[in-house]
Amino acid sequence: MNIIKRLNIIKRLSIVSTSALVSITTIIILATFLISPAAHSETALATEQTPATSDLFDETAEMLDELADDIANGAEEAITVQPLKTKKRKVEVIADEEFYDFMHKYPGLIEKLQTERLASRNPYVLLPHKPNYFMPLTYQKKVHQQEQEYFYNAVSSDNELIESNPSFEKVEFVFQLSVKYIVADNFLGKFSSLAFAYTNKSFWQSYNDSVSAIFRETNHEPEVILGFKALDEWVDHWTLSFNHQSNGQVGSLSRSWNRLILGASKVWPNKILYARAWYRIPEKSKSDPMNPIGDDNDDIQNYLGFGDVFFLQKFGNHSVSTTLRNNLRSDHNRGSIEIDWTYPLPGNVKGFIQYFSGYGESLIDYNQYQERIGIGIKITDWL
Repeated sequence: MNIIKRLNIIKRLSIVSTSALVSITTIIILATFLISPAAHSETALATEQTPATSDLFDETAEMLDELADDIANGAEEAITVQPLKTKKRKVEVIADEEFYDFMHKYPGLIEKLQTERLASRNPYVLLPHKPNYFMPLTYQKKVHQQEQEYFYNAVSSDNELIESNPSFEKVEFVFQLSVKYIVADNFLGKFSSLAFAYTNKSFWQSYNDSVSAIFRETNHEPEVILGFKALDEWVDHWTLSFNHQSNGQVGSLSRSWNRLILGASKVWPNKILYARAWYRIPEKSKSDPMNPIGDDNDDIQNYLGFGDVFFLQKFGNHSVSTTLRNNLRSDHNRGSIEIDWTYPLPGNVKGFIQYFSGYGESLIDYNQYQERIGIGIKITDWL
Protein backbone atom coordinates (compact mmCIF):
# COMPACT_ATOMS: atom_id res chain seq x y z
CA MET A 1 0.00 0.00 0.00
CA ASN A 2 1.57 3.38 -1.01
CA ILE A 3 2.52 6.10 1.46
CA ILE A 4 -0.13 8.58 0.21
CA LYS A 5 -2.99 6.20 1.00
CA ARG A 6 -1.59 5.49 4.44
CA LEU A 7 -1.23 9.21 5.26
CA ASN A 8 -4.84 9.82 4.15
CA ILE A 9 -6.07 7.13 6.54
CA ILE A 10 -4.05 8.65 9.39
CA LYS A 11 -5.45 12.10 8.64
CA ARG A 12 -9.05 10.80 8.63
CA LEU A 13 -8.51 8.90 11.87
CA SER A 14 -7.05 12.01 13.50
CA ILE A 15 -10.05 14.15 12.50
CA VAL A 16 -12.51 11.51 13.63
CA SER A 17 -10.69 10.98 16.90
CA THR A 18 -11.04 14.67 17.75
CA SER A 19 -14.82 14.70 17.30
CA ALA A 20 -15.33 11.31 18.92
CA LEU A 21 -12.83 11.95 21.76
CA VAL A 22 -10.67 8.95 20.78
CA SER A 23 -7.36 8.89 22.66
CA ILE A 24 -4.49 10.62 20.86
CA THR A 25 -2.25 7.80 22.05
CA THR A 26 -4.22 5.38 19.88
CA ILE A 27 -3.69 7.59 16.83
CA ILE A 28 0.06 7.79 17.46
CA ILE A 29 0.28 4.01 17.66
CA LEU A 30 -1.73 3.59 14.46
CA ALA A 31 0.37 6.22 12.71
CA THR A 32 3.58 4.47 13.69
CA PHE A 33 2.16 1.15 12.53
CA LEU A 34 1.08 2.47 9.14
CA ILE A 35 4.01 4.74 8.30
CA SER A 36 6.93 2.69 9.57
CA PRO A 37 6.97 0.27 6.63
CA ALA A 38 6.93 3.21 4.21
CA ALA A 39 9.53 5.25 6.08
CA HIS A 40 12.36 3.20 4.55
CA SER A 41 13.58 3.33 1.04
CA GLU A 42 12.01 1.27 -1.71
CA THR A 43 15.06 -1.00 -1.65
CA ALA A 44 14.65 -1.61 2.06
CA LEU A 45 11.02 -2.47 1.55
CA ALA A 46 11.89 -4.90 -1.16
CA THR A 47 14.55 -6.63 0.92
CA GLU A 48 12.90 -6.56 4.37
CA GLN A 49 9.24 -7.25 3.60
CA THR A 50 7.87 -10.51 2.34
CA PRO A 51 4.72 -10.68 0.14
CA ALA A 52 2.79 -12.06 3.13
CA THR A 53 3.84 -9.13 5.30
CA SER A 54 2.84 -6.63 2.60
CA ASP A 55 -0.58 -8.27 2.24
CA LEU A 56 -1.02 -8.10 6.02
CA PHE A 57 -0.31 -4.36 5.99
CA ASP A 58 -2.79 -3.81 3.15
CA GLU A 59 -5.55 -5.79 4.89
CA THR A 60 -4.96 -3.93 8.15
CA ALA A 61 -5.08 -0.60 6.34
CA GLU A 62 -8.38 -1.52 4.69
CA MET A 63 -9.83 -2.54 8.07
CA LEU A 64 -8.73 0.77 9.57
CA ASP A 65 -10.23 2.57 6.58
CA GLU A 66 -13.61 0.91 7.23
CA LEU A 67 -13.30 1.62 10.95
CA ALA A 68 -12.63 5.29 10.19
CA ASP A 69 -15.81 5.42 8.06
CA ASP A 70 -17.88 3.89 10.88
CA ILE A 71 -16.46 6.26 13.51
CA ALA A 72 -16.95 9.27 11.23
CA ASN A 73 -20.58 8.39 10.60
CA GLY A 74 -21.23 7.78 14.29
CA ALA A 75 -19.51 11.03 15.31
CA GLU A 76 -21.52 12.98 12.75
CA GLU A 77 -24.75 11.59 14.19
CA ALA A 78 -23.59 12.28 17.75
CA ILE A 79 -22.73 15.94 17.20
CA THR A 80 -25.92 16.66 15.26
CA VAL A 81 -28.31 18.09 17.85
CA GLN A 82 -31.89 17.26 17.06
CA PRO A 83 -34.57 19.54 18.55
CA LEU A 84 -36.58 17.94 21.33
CA LYS A 85 -40.04 16.84 20.43
CA THR A 86 -42.86 18.73 22.09
CA LYS A 87 -46.49 18.06 22.79
CA LYS A 88 -49.45 20.31 23.37
CA ARG A 89 -51.01 20.53 26.81
CA LYS A 90 -54.05 22.41 27.96
CA VAL A 91 -53.02 25.22 30.31
CA GLU A 92 -55.58 27.25 32.21
CA VAL A 93 -54.74 30.77 33.37
CA ILE A 94 -56.80 33.39 35.15
CA ALA A 95 -59.25 34.99 32.73
CA ASP A 96 -58.71 38.67 31.95
CA GLU A 97 -62.15 39.64 33.24
CA GLU A 98 -61.24 38.35 36.73
CA PHE A 99 -58.64 41.07 37.21
CA TYR A 100 -59.47 44.34 38.90
CA ASP A 101 -59.37 47.52 36.82
CA PHE A 102 -56.17 48.80 38.45
CA MET A 103 -54.30 45.66 37.40
CA HIS A 104 -54.71 46.59 33.74
CA LYS A 105 -52.94 49.91 34.24
CA TYR A 106 -49.36 48.67 34.58
CA PRO A 107 -47.93 46.71 31.59
CA GLY A 108 -47.00 43.16 32.48
CA LEU A 109 -48.81 43.04 35.82
CA ILE A 110 -51.59 40.74 34.60
CA GLU A 111 -49.11 38.44 32.85
CA LYS A 112 -47.04 38.27 36.03
CA LEU A 113 -50.04 37.30 38.15
CA GLN A 114 -51.21 34.72 35.61
CA THR A 115 -47.77 33.16 35.46
CA GLU A 116 -47.33 33.16 39.24
CA ARG A 117 -50.64 31.42 39.85
CA LEU A 118 -49.82 28.83 37.18
CA ALA A 119 -46.27 28.24 38.46
CA SER A 120 -47.40 28.04 42.09
CA ARG A 121 -49.14 24.74 41.25
CA ASN A 122 -45.82 23.29 40.12
CA PRO A 123 -43.83 21.70 42.99
CA TYR A 124 -40.58 22.14 41.04
CA VAL A 125 -40.80 25.92 40.77
CA LEU A 126 -39.78 28.71 43.16
CA LEU A 127 -41.07 32.15 42.24
CA PRO A 128 -38.95 35.31 42.26
CA HIS A 129 -39.79 37.66 45.14
CA LYS A 130 -37.62 40.76 45.00
CA PRO A 131 -35.35 41.39 41.99
CA ASN A 132 -32.61 38.81 41.47
CA TYR A 133 -29.45 40.49 40.26
CA PHE A 134 -25.67 40.40 40.01
CA MET A 135 -23.57 43.56 40.21
CA PRO A 136 -20.01 42.39 39.49
CA LEU A 137 -18.69 45.95 39.58
CA THR A 138 -19.60 48.34 42.41
CA TYR A 139 -17.65 51.16 44.01
CA GLN A 140 -18.27 52.31 47.56
CA LYS A 141 -17.01 55.71 48.65
CA LYS A 142 -15.76 54.54 52.05
CA VAL A 143 -15.12 51.13 53.57
CA HIS A 144 -16.24 50.88 57.18
CA GLN A 145 -14.19 48.12 58.75
CA GLN A 146 -13.77 49.27 62.33
CA GLU A 147 -16.13 46.56 63.59
CA GLN A 148 -14.33 43.87 61.61
CA GLU A 149 -10.92 45.06 62.84
CA TYR A 150 -12.10 45.02 66.45
CA PHE A 151 -13.53 41.53 66.10
CA TYR A 152 -10.65 39.94 64.18
CA ASN A 153 -8.02 41.52 66.42
CA ALA A 154 -9.74 40.03 69.47
CA VAL A 155 -9.94 36.61 67.82
CA SER A 156 -6.40 36.67 66.37
CA SER A 157 -4.93 37.34 69.81
CA ASP A 158 -6.02 33.79 70.70
CA ASN A 159 -5.25 32.23 67.30
CA GLU A 160 -2.12 33.12 65.35
CA LEU A 161 -3.53 31.57 62.15
CA ILE A 162 -6.24 34.25 61.92
CA GLU A 163 -5.07 37.47 60.28
CA SER A 164 -5.70 40.68 62.19
CA ASN A 165 -6.50 44.09 60.68
CA PRO A 166 -8.29 42.90 57.52
CA SER A 167 -8.03 45.37 54.65
CA PHE A 168 -11.19 45.67 52.56
CA GLU A 169 -11.31 47.25 49.11
CA LYS A 170 -13.80 49.81 47.81
CA VAL A 171 -14.58 47.73 44.72
CA GLU A 172 -16.68 44.63 45.37
CA PHE A 173 -19.26 42.26 43.89
CA VAL A 174 -22.83 42.70 45.18
CA PHE A 175 -25.64 40.29 44.38
CA GLN A 176 -29.16 39.50 45.57
CA LEU A 177 -31.11 36.23 45.35
CA SER A 178 -34.79 36.31 46.33
CA VAL A 179 -37.47 33.59 46.05
CA LYS A 180 -40.93 32.89 47.40
CA TYR A 181 -43.39 30.02 47.59
CA ILE A 182 -47.16 30.57 47.60
CA VAL A 183 -48.68 28.31 50.23
CA ALA A 184 -52.35 29.25 49.70
CA ASP A 185 -54.38 31.74 47.68
CA ASN A 186 -57.89 33.15 47.28
CA PHE A 187 -58.88 32.32 50.88
CA LEU A 188 -59.55 35.96 51.86
CA GLY A 189 -61.08 37.00 48.56
CA LYS A 190 -59.72 37.20 45.04
CA PHE A 191 -55.94 37.50 44.74
CA SER A 192 -55.33 37.02 48.44
CA SER A 193 -52.33 34.85 49.22
CA LEU A 194 -50.07 33.45 51.91
CA ALA A 195 -46.42 33.08 50.93
CA PHE A 196 -43.04 32.24 52.41
CA ALA A 197 -40.13 34.26 51.03
CA TYR A 198 -36.36 34.43 51.46
CA THR A 199 -33.92 37.10 50.28
CA ASN A 200 -30.13 36.91 50.40
CA LYS A 201 -28.01 39.99 49.73
CA SER A 202 -24.23 39.55 49.73
CA PHE A 203 -21.28 41.93 49.60
CA TRP A 204 -18.34 39.97 48.18
CA GLN A 205 -14.72 41.16 48.18
CA SER A 206 -14.20 39.04 45.06
CA TYR A 207 -11.21 41.02 43.75
CA ASN A 208 -9.40 41.24 47.10
CA ASP A 209 -6.72 38.56 47.35
CA SER A 210 -5.33 40.00 50.57
CA VAL A 211 -8.36 38.68 52.48
CA SER A 212 -8.90 35.56 50.34
CA ALA A 213 -11.85 37.18 48.50
CA ILE A 214 -14.16 36.76 51.50
CA PHE A 215 -17.83 37.65 51.74
CA ARG A 216 -17.60 40.86 53.75
CA GLU A 217 -21.30 40.80 54.63
CA THR A 218 -24.35 38.67 53.86
CA ASN A 219 -27.87 39.64 54.94
CA HIS A 220 -30.54 36.95 55.30
CA GLU A 221 -34.20 37.94 55.20
CA PRO A 222 -36.87 35.23 55.59
CA GLU A 223 -40.47 36.38 55.89
CA VAL A 224 -44.09 35.23 55.91
CA ILE A 225 -46.37 37.44 53.81
CA LEU A 226 -50.14 37.73 53.77
CA GLY A 227 -51.60 39.59 50.77
CA PHE A 228 -55.18 40.83 50.62
CA LYS A 229 -57.49 43.55 49.31
CA ALA A 230 -59.33 46.15 51.44
CA LEU A 231 -60.26 49.86 51.37
CA ASP A 232 -60.46 49.84 47.58
CA GLU A 233 -60.77 53.59 47.19
CA TRP A 234 -57.40 54.29 48.78
CA VAL A 235 -55.28 51.17 48.39
CA ASP A 236 -55.22 48.62 45.60
CA HIS A 237 -53.45 45.85 47.55
CA TRP A 238 -52.25 45.24 51.11
CA THR A 239 -49.53 43.05 52.60
CA LEU A 240 -48.89 42.08 56.21
CA SER A 241 -45.69 40.23 56.98
CA PHE A 242 -43.47 38.92 59.73
CA ASN A 243 -39.89 39.73 58.75
CA HIS A 244 -36.61 38.57 60.25
CA GLN A 245 -33.33 40.04 59.05
CA SER A 246 -29.85 39.09 60.24
CA ASN A 247 -26.29 38.80 58.98
CA GLY A 248 -25.44 35.41 60.49
CA GLN A 249 -22.40 36.75 62.34
CA VAL A 250 -21.31 36.26 65.95
CA GLY A 251 -20.03 38.47 68.72
CA SER A 252 -19.72 42.19 68.02
CA LEU A 253 -20.36 41.61 64.28
CA SER A 254 -23.85 40.18 64.84
CA ARG A 255 -26.82 42.19 63.56
CA SER A 256 -30.50 41.20 63.60
CA TRP A 257 -34.03 42.43 64.13
CA ASN A 258 -37.62 41.21 63.82
CA ARG A 259 -40.45 43.30 62.38
CA LEU A 260 -44.14 43.29 61.64
CA ILE A 261 -44.56 45.14 58.34
CA LEU A 262 -47.75 46.56 56.84
CA GLY A 263 -47.52 47.44 53.14
CA ALA A 264 -49.92 49.28 50.83
CA SER A 265 -49.68 49.60 47.06
CA LYS A 266 -51.33 51.88 44.52
CA VAL A 267 -51.18 51.43 40.74
CA TRP A 268 -51.49 54.05 37.99
CA PRO A 269 -50.73 53.74 34.27
CA ASN A 270 -47.01 52.88 34.07
CA LYS A 271 -46.53 53.72 37.77
CA ILE A 272 -46.58 51.77 41.04
CA LEU A 273 -46.28 53.18 44.56
CA TYR A 274 -45.61 50.82 47.48
CA ALA A 275 -45.30 52.16 51.03
CA ARG A 276 -44.40 50.16 54.13
CA ALA A 277 -44.56 50.88 57.85
CA TRP A 278 -43.04 48.55 60.40
CA TYR A 279 -43.07 47.82 64.10
CA ARG A 280 -39.91 46.40 65.56
CA ILE A 281 -40.47 43.52 67.97
CA PRO A 282 -38.47 44.51 71.07
CA GLU A 283 -35.61 42.45 72.48
CA LYS A 284 -33.71 42.53 75.77
CA SER A 285 -30.59 44.67 75.87
CA LYS A 286 -27.15 43.05 75.88
CA SER A 287 -24.82 43.48 78.80
CA ASP A 288 -21.90 42.08 76.78
CA PRO A 289 -21.57 42.48 72.98
CA MET A 290 -20.08 38.98 72.76
CA ASN A 291 -23.20 37.48 74.35
CA PRO A 292 -25.34 35.73 71.66
CA ILE A 293 -28.57 36.50 73.56
CA GLY A 294 -30.09 39.97 73.41
CA ASP A 295 -30.41 43.00 71.12
CA ASP A 296 -27.50 43.37 68.70
CA ASN A 297 -28.53 46.81 67.49
CA ASP A 298 -30.96 48.61 69.78
CA ASP A 299 -30.60 51.92 67.89
CA ILE A 300 -31.22 50.59 64.39
CA GLN A 301 -34.47 52.53 63.98
CA ASN A 302 -32.56 55.77 64.49
CA TYR A 303 -30.94 55.03 61.12
CA LEU A 304 -33.45 52.92 59.18
CA GLY A 305 -36.56 54.63 60.50
CA PHE A 306 -40.04 53.14 60.74
CA GLY A 307 -40.82 52.45 57.07
CA ASP A 308 -39.93 53.09 53.45
CA VAL A 309 -41.50 54.23 50.19
CA PHE A 310 -40.89 52.55 46.81
CA PHE A 311 -41.88 54.15 43.49
CA LEU A 312 -41.55 52.49 40.07
CA GLN A 313 -41.98 54.37 36.79
CA LYS A 314 -41.94 52.64 33.38
CA PHE A 315 -40.65 54.37 30.22
CA GLY A 316 -41.18 51.97 27.32
CA ASN A 317 -38.62 49.16 27.79
CA HIS A 318 -36.82 51.15 30.48
CA SER A 319 -37.83 51.73 34.10
CA VAL A 320 -36.63 53.83 37.02
CA SER A 321 -37.30 52.92 40.65
CA THR A 322 -36.63 54.91 43.82
CA THR A 323 -36.65 53.71 47.43
CA LEU A 324 -36.69 56.27 50.25
CA ARG A 325 -36.22 55.82 54.00
CA ASN A 326 -36.14 58.39 56.81
CA ASN A 327 -36.26 58.31 60.60
CA LEU A 328 -38.61 61.33 60.63
CA ARG A 329 -36.64 63.09 63.33
CA SER A 330 -35.86 66.79 63.34
CA ASP A 331 -32.69 66.23 65.35
CA HIS A 332 -30.16 63.74 63.95
CA ASN A 333 -32.23 63.23 60.82
CA ARG A 334 -31.03 60.22 58.87
CA GLY A 335 -32.30 58.21 55.93
CA SER A 336 -31.36 56.78 52.56
CA ILE A 337 -32.15 56.85 48.86
CA GLU A 338 -31.65 54.08 46.30
CA ILE A 339 -32.18 54.67 42.58
CA ASP A 340 -32.23 51.93 39.92
CA TRP A 341 -32.27 52.53 36.18
CA THR A 342 -33.14 49.31 34.34
CA TYR A 343 -32.69 48.92 30.59
CA PRO A 344 -33.20 46.06 28.10
CA LEU A 345 -30.51 43.60 27.01
CA PRO A 346 -30.65 40.74 24.48
CA GLY A 347 -32.34 37.63 25.85
CA ASN A 348 -34.32 37.42 29.07
CA VAL A 349 -32.02 39.52 31.25
CA LYS A 350 -31.91 43.25 31.89
CA GLY A 351 -29.06 45.60 32.59
CA PHE A 352 -29.21 48.13 35.41
CA ILE A 353 -27.26 50.84 37.18
CA GLN A 354 -27.82 51.36 40.90
CA TYR A 355 -26.96 54.29 43.16
CA PHE A 356 -27.28 54.24 46.94
CA SER A 357 -26.69 57.00 49.45
CA GLY A 358 -27.45 56.96 53.17
CA TYR A 359 -27.71 54.51 56.05
CA GLY A 360 -28.70 50.85 56.18
CA GLU A 361 -27.44 49.48 52.86
CA SER A 362 -26.22 46.47 54.85
CA LEU A 363 -26.79 45.43 58.44
CA ILE A 364 -23.12 45.54 59.39
CA ASP A 365 -23.01 49.21 58.33
CA TYR A 366 -26.52 50.21 59.41
CA ASN A 367 -25.16 53.12 61.47
CA GLN A 368 -22.51 54.23 58.94
CA TYR A 369 -23.13 56.57 56.03
CA GLN A 370 -22.45 54.86 52.71
CA GLU A 371 -22.44 55.92 49.08
CA ARG A 372 -22.19 53.33 46.29
CA ILE A 373 -22.69 53.05 42.55
CA GLY A 374 -22.75 49.78 40.62
CA ILE A 375 -23.64 48.19 37.30
CA GLY A 376 -24.95 44.69 36.66
CA ILE A 377 -27.66 42.46 35.25
CA LYS A 378 -31.08 41.50 36.57
CA ILE A 379 -32.21 37.92 36.13
CA THR A 380 -35.71 38.88 37.33
CA ASP A 381 -37.22 42.29 38.05
CA TRP A 382 -40.22 43.59 39.95
CA LEU A 383 -42.20 43.37 36.70
